[in-house]
Amino acid sequence: MKFMDKRIKPRSPSNPKKRPNVEKSPEKRPVRKASVTDNPVFLLIVILTLTFIVFLPVFTSDFLTTWDDKSYIIDNMMIRSITFQSLREMFTSQIGGTYVPLPLLSYAIEYKLFGLSSLAFHSTNLLIHLFCTMFVFMILRKLGLKPLFAAIGALIFGIHPMGVESVAWVTERKDLLYTFFYLASIIAYLEYLKKDQKPYLYLLLSLGLFLLALFSKIQAVSLPLVLLAIDFYKKRPIRPNLVVEKIPFFILSLIFGVAGIFILKNIGALRINEIFTFTERLFFGLYTFNAYLIKFIVPVGLSALYPNPIKTGETLPILYYLSPVMIGLLAFATWKCYPRWREIVFGILFFTLSVFFLLQIFGAGQGFMADRYTKIPYVGLVFIVAMLAQNYLEKHRERKTLVLSLVSVILILFMVLSFQRTKVWKNGDTLWSDVIEKYPEKSARPYACRGIYYKEINEQEKALKDFSKDLELDPGDVEILQFRGNIYFNKGKDDSAYADYNRAVKIRQDNALTFANLGAIYVRRNQNDSALYNLSKAISMDSTQSTPYANRAVVYGSLGKPLESIADFKQYLKSKPDDERVLFSVAMIYFNMGNMKECIVWLNKTIAIKPDFANYRWLRSMALKQTGNKTEALKDALKAKELGQAVPDDYLQSLK
Repeated sequence: MKFMDKRIKPRSPSNPKKRPNVEKSPEKRPVRKASVTDNPVFLLIVILTLTFIVFLPVFTSDFLTTWDDKSYIIDNMMIRSITFQSLREMFTSQIGGTYVPLPLLSYAIEYKLFGLSSLAFHSTNLLIHLFCTMFVFMILRKLGLKPLFAAIGALIFGIHPMGVESVAWVTERKDLLYTFFYLASIIAYLEYLKKDQKPYLYLLLSLGLFLLALFSKIQAVSLPLVLLAIDFYKKRPIRPNLVVEKIPFFILSLIFGVAGIFILKNIGALRINEIFTFTERLFFGLYTFNAYLIKFIVPVGLSALYPNPIKTGETLPILYYLSPVMIGLLAFATWKCYPRWREIVFGILFFTLSVFFLLQIFGAGQGFMADRYTKIPYVGLVFIVAMLAQNYLEKHRERKTLVLSLVSVILILFMVLSFQRTKVWKNGDTLWSDVIEKYPEKSARPYACRGIYYKEINEQEKALKDFSKDLELDPGDVEILQFRGNIYFNKGKDDSAYADYNRAVKIRQDNALTFANLGAIYVRRNQNDSALYNLSKAISMDSTQSTPYANRAVVYGSLGKPLESIADFKQYLKSKPDDERVLFSVAMIYFNMGNMKECIVWLNKTIAIKPDFANYRWLRSMALKQTGNKTEALKDALKAKELGQAVPDDYLQSLK
């Protein structure tokens, strides 16, 4: 058998298709080194540090006694102890038209640990805000953002000037706590969507955190709608279980929502077709929706109070009537983004669903908008910004330096604005001066609040000026009429004080304090019958007031009714037991009645409080002498002389 000689002929280079099939070694690409911008822990430390720096001024801020801190904290007896009774009261009552048991409980814990330390209360607010910022970072990561862009979004949330109010104002602990639990609930829900082991445990956890958010602030009722928006973003198929799993959330929302409406209606804060019509308030809400969007991009002109844009009977500015058009354009643009840019649709849905219940259409607050209402809604907007930045740079890597430089400039600008804004919330002077500067003569309330602050720090002339301005803008402000009348009274300008008190009584016949103040003027004028009538009327209307009892006691003394006078002084001392002047007055009455035993008892109480007042020692010496206790009488007489009392020598000799 003859075999063919098979020889391999070399292939021509001009015929590459016939080249031998030789495997090539894979090309070695340069391995990208891990950057700090990929390290979530490092980025989280950076954003929390920067946020902390922005809010450093809160550590020197005071309580805002003219803006709810007084009623929520300083004068709130519910937070003075942590007992079963106080806890029951926190969870079964409202304060200032709000149901906020968890914030009140947090105040009670702080009071027990630190007393009324403004530093402690402000520090807690900042700490909660830092946790909220961290939660936003976690949510953005779970929604698909890379560490760097999640950090950018979280930092915008943490340092945005619109968020300053919630942190710098202690009363808005309710805003921070509801945000804390709201965001934590979203994190648990996103874990549930992973469908890992025991997924329903995360759903139950999300529901529990939602309940805590509702106990912090009723506005958390929007969460179930936001969870549906998350389902949309995650492309969850529309199945019965998608709705069924939300039923407990919606039930809680309904219960707390109805309770909130009942509370507002019960205290008269829910105003429909009062002052402004429902249509006008609807335009207020639509305008506010647009304003919040604009202020996210350009956060200027911020204010603690945004006065209503018109007075009753006036026509709204044209911009308010154009608000529906702008919202319609936004809705159209959002619709056009679907399904290509689902992240934009989701972010707008998040913002819209969470801000809807905060638009003040039914007039539940003093202003028609507030910076603090954007806390949760802005999470949707920071997601859009961060996601768009991430998507853009993935397509245009060559522009990364330029884009990140621009973002850095914006973040630095926000930090500067927020740092300065935080300073505005230092005290009642800085806060209300800022409002007055932005809205001069637009609203009476800022002048009233600043005047009250000046009154508290004993700047009486400044207070008088602000009170007069308030009454110029709002002639029917009974509270300020009384405050201004008190300043006139203390200055000895009785005619001016009488005019303010009398005017207040004519405006409000159901205010006990107005009658009490008017009665005090009659006491000073020695018009006993008129004084007795007004003071008795004040006491019958509100027996908890103490001052009318003291003033009526003086009247009874002038009318020669010592027993009635003593009874009223004792009633006054129930609320102010350490008022040594009133204790001395009771002692004097007993002295004049010849009851030296009781006189000495009351003088002992007086001297225990103020031992170095010569007149108290001198009267007790004379009372002791009449009881025959010359030894103690001499001690008091010598002490009174040492303190400056003119004690006759023959009196001293009579005691030796």
